[in-house]
Amino acid sequence: MSFIRNILALLGLVAIIGGAFAYTKFAPMMNQLGGVDIAAEKAALDQLDPKAKDVYMDMWKKLKETGTSAGATVITFPVKDGVTTEQVEAAMKFKANELNIKGVGELPLSEQVKLETGKDQRFLKIYQFCNPQTAMRMVDYSDAFSAYLPCRISLIEDKQGKLNLYSLNMDMMIYGGKTLPTELLEEAKGVQNIITSIMEQGATGEEF
Repeated sequence: MSFIRNILALLGLVAIIGGAFAYTKFAPMMNQLGGVDIAAEKAALDQLDPKAKDVYMDMWKKLKETGTSAGATVITFPVKDGVTTEQVEAAMKFKANELNIKGVGELPLSEQVKLETGKDQRFLKIYQFCNPQTAMRMVDYSDAFSAYLPCRISLIEDKQGKLNLYSLNMDMMIYGGKTLPTELLEEAKGVQNIITSIMEQGATGEEF
């Protein structure tokens, strides 16, 4: 259910991206046609974080490139050639422990599907991390942030046999709406840096 909820959230986000893009491209025409209160729309957009436009325009570009909402809303790190899944996992756990963020769950999806079907699957495992206190402060700011919890990193073998790490691009959560309160903004950026560091470490397969 959490997976489905996240997909629906992404679809809603694409609608927002499309609206923001349409505004920047077609606002003059729409104003002439009298179909939209452009002043009200502009006032609403002006309340967003100064980085919001860049975030959504970057996502729009990725949406055009990938053709999928998921492709537009993630970051990815290719795993170094020759590194095994076990090494990636060990390196990520090492970094998470070093940065004092909790590993709160693992979903060995390919292993589970193999058990259910008896057929080999390309590797897919989801790792979940969370800073409980930061999570609660995000939810205190907006209940909707609960849909993004906990932070997830997926390790997947692509169809060519190459391992890659994926995670949600947290820019949309941090900068995509009104500017977060200063203290919460710094906490959210801190979590973003931690997840990025875990992915970077995992991609090397090294523990140091």
